[in-house]
Amino acid sequence: MTVMFNLQLLKYAFLAAVIAMFLPLPIMQYVAEESYYALGAYEIFVDGHWWYQSVFGLPWPKTPLYNWLIIGVAQVIGWQQLEIATRLVTVSASLGSAAVVFFMAHRLFPQQQTTPWLAALIYLTMGEITFWYGWLGYADATFGFFIFAAISSLWIAIEDEQVKWLLLSLVLISLAFLTKNVSCYVMYGSAGLVLLWRYKQWHLLLKPLYVLPVLVSFSLPWMYQNLILAGGANASVAIGDAMRNFLGYSLFKYISHWVSYPLLFLGRAFPVTLILIWLYLKEKQRYVLSRDLVTMLYILLICLLPFWLSAAGTPRYLIPFYGLLALVVTGLTLQLNIRQSALVFKVIIIVILIKIPYSFAALPYIKDWRPERDIRAVVEDIMQITDGKTLRTKNDVSTGLSIGCYINVRTPHDQFVHWYDGKEHQVYILSEVEDPKLGELVKQWRLQGNHTYLYWQP
Repeated sequence: MTVMFNLQLLKYAFLAAVIAMFLPLPIMQYVAEESYYALGAYEIFVDGHWWYQSVFGLPWPKTPLYNWLIIGVAQVIGWQQLEIATRLVTVSASLGSAAVVFFMAHRLFPQQQTTPWLAALIYLTMGEITFWYGWLGYADATFGFFIFAAISSLWIAIEDEQVKWLLLSLVLISLAFLTKNVSCYVMYGSAGLVLLWRYKQWHLLLKPLYVLPVLVSFSLPWMYQNLILAGGANASVAIGDAMRNFLGYSLFKYISHWVSYPLLFLGRAFPVTLILIWLYLKEKQRYVLSRDLVTMLYILLICLLPFWLSAAGTPRYLIPFYGLLALVVTGLTLQLNIRQSALVFKVIIIVILIKIPYSFAALPYIKDWRPERDIRAVVEDIMQITDGKTLRTKNDVSTGLSIGCYINVRTPHDQFVHWYDGKEHQVYILSEVEDPKLGELVKQWRLQGNHTYLYWQP
């Protein structure tokens, strides 16, 4: 290690990065799938079906922990701020991941007290975290936090042979499952195999104190799917989602994905990843990979492999791994000289500053301010037309879900928007397609590339 970062400057920069995470929260209307999670949380709270989600009253076999967290926040800040509540949960998870990065950096790089602050700062200013999935009201950041924290705890459990850390890691990976789906166990198990191999701790597999808790924890998906849901519904959805990334694609699509996916991972982790690559190529900077850095790279490789080998793995699948990548990047950054380190710090500050106009102008303009983008304006129109009469829906695209969310929080809980069953009369019906069978067309809107139709069924 050749450089010492200024501790006070790192702390101030970290505080600025934390504040920047909150900037888009009150500005943006619902973005894409945010309304799906918000709607699920609202219906769980209103209907009291606490162990599964629903959409417009129709059961959906998805685990509910993320929705529970949204409910807790919405109860505090008010249901009228439901979109902010979903994002507060995500930002809290991102800050939790930064805390795990801080803790692991302190353990892995104990030589300098500035290193944990640097690592946490690098994580929070990664492009994917600060500009998109780190604040967006999706379950991915929370899912990623639990996975990253579980793998980190498992690392300590295996290296130090401490059962208490194993138990903590199993609790965390169980929470990851309850947040999204069963795929977290594949990542956890893959990381565990790497750690057992790297630290030559295979004998732990013969100890009941290690094996039995793992078996109990890994039975949670089976118990959830067979005792709470109807016979493996959640697993079926997860497997179906996974298979869609492999089936029906050309060889060219596979090859292009194999080439682009690791570049996408590193690119979306900008700016420090790109600076390190630039220094390697332009200034012939060479990096030494310590044992721990190599271990983290192996974990990243084996955990990312299923998504990498597919033809359509999306950037969302990468979220659980940015914490480990931040630790690797930190280990490489510590090898830079003073001039290079100053460059890294300056670029990080620039990213934090860019977040201000991005949050208050660029992103709202792209998503909300342009013509035919304003969801709230359409909601006002619908509520004025319906004037308290029963409203049903057959619109489950993202804009339809967003409209339902905004209307639900402004009406009595027992009158939330349900899916139209084709039998009711004297109701208004929202549809994403033109359908004369639904009754008299009252009004239509073009909204974010989709059409929304309002019918009156006499």
